[in-house]
Amino acid sequence: MKRASHSVISGFFLRAILWLVPCLALWYLGRNYVAVAPAWLAEWAMKAVFPFWAHGSELHGTQQVLLTGLTVKMPGGRLADVAPEANVLTYAYGIPLLAALFLAVRAKGWWWKIPVGAVALLPFQAWGVCFTWLLQVAVQAGEATRAQTRFDAFDVNLIGAAYQIGFLLLPTLAPILVWLALDRRLIQQVLVEGALSAGDQD
Repeated sequence: MKRASHSVISGFFLRAILWLVPCLALWYLGRNYVAVAPAWLAEWAMKAVFPFWAHGSELHGTQQVLLTGLTVKMPGGRLADVAPEANVLTYAYGIPLLAALFLAVRAKGWWWKIPVGAVALLPFQAWGVCFTWLLQVAVQAGEATRAQTRFDAFDVNLIGAAYQIGFLLLPTLAPILVWLALDRRLIQQVLVEGALSAGDQD
C-alpha cells in the first residue's frame, strides 16, 4: 500500500513541478492584469471597514498605493500624507500553483475549475494586500497615526498576526485547499491504488 501510494504521489509532484514552470511564466507575463481584481477587492474592503480615512487606491502595474486621510508630521513642521504600498503580485502566486495542481492531476473540467479557483483565491489575495497596508499604518507609523486611527495595542498585535498569516500561509495554503475542494481525484487514486496493493498482498 505504501509503495503504491508513494508512486502515485511522487508522479503527481513531478508533474506539478513541470507544469508550474510554464504556469508561472504565463502568470508573470500577465501580471498587470492579474493584479487588477485583488487590487479592486482590497480597495473596496479598506473603504468599507475604514471609511473615515481610507479614501481609495492607485494601481501602478502590480504596485498598489492606498490613498488615506492620515497625516504625519515631517521635520520642519510640514505634514505628509500616509500612503502605504503593497505589491499585489506577492499574494497572487497561488494562481499558477493552482493551475499546476489541476493540470498535474489531469483534472476533468480543468478549463473551468482553474478560473473558478482563481476567483475563489481573490479574498485571500486581498487579505494580504490589506494587512500589508495596515501594518505600515498601525505598526510602522503607529505612533504618528494612533490618534487618527484609534488603534490600540490589541489591534496592533492582531494586525501583525494577520499580516503574518497573509504573507506566509495563505498564498500557498489557499490554492491547495481550493484545489482539494474542486478536485479529489488524487486522494481517490491513492486510496484505490492502496486498496489494490493491499489486496494483492493478501
